[in-house]
Amino acid sequence: MQPALEDGGALDRKCDNPQVAFFHLFFRTAALLTYIFCTWFSANFVMIFIVCVLLLALDFWTVKNVSGRLLVGLRWWNEIMPDGSSEWRFECADMSQRRVNSMDSTVFWVGLLAPAAMWALFALGALLRLNFEWLLIVAVALGLNGANVVGYLRCRKDSGANFKGMVAEAGASAGMGSLLRNLPFSL
Repeated sequence: MQPALEDGGALDRKCDNPQVAFFHLFFRTAALLTYIFCTWFSANFVMIFIVCVLLLALDFWTVKNVSGRLLVGLRWWNEIMPDGSSEWRFECADMSQRRVNSMDSTVFWVGLLAPAAMWALFALGALLRLNFEWLLIVAVALGLNGANVVGYLRCRKDSGANFKGMVAEAGASAGMGSLLRNLPFSL
């Protein structure tokens, strides 16, 4: 039998960054719950729209600038070049100095992908009901969540390629060093 949890529960015990994990999930959950249950409390669509968009903006900022960096060691941003073109930039923490906690990683990826899938289902529902004002909220949610999903999936892919490149480079330099040390003459 599991003892009573005094300070924050299982999330607090297994995560290296429980506060970050909490806020990673808090704003997304609050936006979803506001969208689902808001008509129980208010019939004012403008107020509901403002609250949902505010929660979605806070979620976007938190995921992009805080939780991605602290939970999985990834960061992305988009730069506008002087010629007007757009360039994605990706950054991965040095994994030789930092170990990613599996619970942090799970919370991050499930918290990133599951709400985006739910917003896609809400979009389908709003389209089928021809409820275009509610589709507007869902479009904002899909835009902000989609940007984070695409950014982090591309960042993860890029960090995997960088990691493979570092391993190959380290292996090649170690092999070359071994070859040079074993030459019959010294350099």
